[in-house]
Order: sequence, then C-alpha cells, then structure tokens
Amino acid sequence: MQEENNAAGPLLQKFKGVVPQQNGNWGAQIYANHQRIWLGTFKSEREAAMAYDSASIKLRNGDSHRNFPWNDQTVQEPQFQSHYSTETMLSMIRDGTYPSRFATFLSTRQQGGVLKHVTLKDDGKEQLCCTQLFQKELTPSDVGKLNRLVIPKKHAVTYFPNVCDGGAESHEENVSADVEVAFYDRLMRQWKFRYCYWKSSQSYVFTRGWNRFVKDKKLKAKDTIAFFMCEPVDCRKGGEGEAFGLIDVIYSSDEDTKDEHTVKDLNAEKGLKLFGVLIK
Repeated sequence: MQEENNAAGPLLQKFKGVVPQQNGNWGAQIYANHQRIWLGTFKSEREAAMAYDSASIKLRNGDSHRNFPWNDQTVQEPQFQSHYSTETMLSMIRDGTYPSRFATFLSTRQQGGVLKHVTLKDDGKEQLCCTQLFQKELTPSDVGKLNRLVIPKKHAVTYFPNVCDGGAESHEENVSADVEVAFYDRLMRQWKFRYCYWKSSQSYVFTRGWNRFVKDKKLKAKDTIAFFMCEPVDCRKGGEGEAFGLIDVIYSSDEDTKDEHTVKDLNAEKGLKLFGVLIK
C-alpha cells in the first residue's frame, strides 16, 4: 500500500493501482514480490481499476483491498485464471484481450451444453460473436490407437487451410502437406493440432496433438465435437480485431442437448480460412 501511494505522488487516487496519464488515459500498475508490474494504459479510469483487480487475483491472492466488490461474474475469475500462467494472464490484460476471453468463459459455463450462435456482451456493448460452423460425431477410430481425427472433406475444404495441393510439402511420403492449426476450448485454453492430407486414404486429418485432446476431454465414440468461429463485433464492422477458432465437446450422455443449428453467417463467400489464420 505504501509503495503504491508513494508511486502515485501527492495525487489523491480514487482507485487503487490507477495512475493518470498526461494524454488523458489511465495507467494501471500493481506491486507484487516487492516489484512494480505495469499492467498497461486504458481509456477510462474504471477499466484501469478493473485491470488491477484482475491482476491482484493471480499476484496477490485476490487482495482484500479491491477496487470493486466481488459479484456473480468476478467471483469466477480465479477459476478462469487457473488455466493460464501468470505471464499469459498479464499479457491478456496488457493487450486488451482479457475482457473478451473472460466473457467467453462465462458464456460457455452458463450455457452448460453445446455452444450456439451467440453474441457476448460487456457493459451492455456487443464484444464477441461466436458462430457454429459444423459438428462431427466421433467414431471408434477417431478416439482409438490411430491417434487421428478425420475431418469430413466438405468441411475441410471450406474452413481449413489448403493441404491437398500447393502449400509446403511434407517430408512424409503419404502426406501431401501439413500445417499447425490452433483452437481454444470453452475454458479458453489453447490446443494446437497438426493438420494434413493423407494421400493413401484421401483423408483430411488432425494428427499430432489430437491424442492429448482426447485424453484430456475423456472422449469416447459417439461423443460429438463442434467447431466455431469467434470474432470481435468491431471486426465485422470493419474495425480492428482478431478472429479465432474454438472447439467444443458434446458428450453422448447429453444427447438431448445436440444442436442442429444451421449457420447462415459463415462468411464463406469471402474465401476466408477460419482456422489456423487470424483474420483482421
């Protein structure tokens, strides 16, 4: 407390860890382990104060002297942050992606079942839109010793990078090309898979990384995986932002929750490859 007050100088601070900037913005900082950690610059004093509260969860075990009292949403932040390292969490706060990722985490927990086409909001403003692209029911071989997932051709050629012809050649005789694709799950943990085309079976498959996903999610035959595109609403309106792929699981025991939702807004006509590529 004393360190932070000294750093702020004679100015009377309304919020803890918030520092006014000469350009009218607001900076946020926190002290942990006798070190000053800069959290970034924000457009409003409230945003900077919220950044301090979020950082204090990881760095100061919640810090009883928060700027804002716990509510139904922020009480879930410790669980959200448990899936990230301290450095990753701080990076999200600094680059401004923390609020949207936490909003996604809250939305997926509230829905419980399969995700649908949803628009996530923060402070009443639309922030993130997630659109389901397709689902696939897992076969015994998808979760067996072959350690691979077959992607149906009609979906592979529509949403994934081109690995059938062109692109970087693979060193394996049976593989035409391979790329690494990345997805987030409903807990906003990132998963990376090797995606390639097998010439012998003429199949589009996930290989490296898939077995780890199967074990972590305890997948079995008849379970279903669903793929989504999530993007900031500002991105759709021509503003800045990055789209990302999201993968979700529908367990066979939850058969009644399966969604046959028809996606109308896939932007497929734009020729965008939605996974493994950041869309700006």
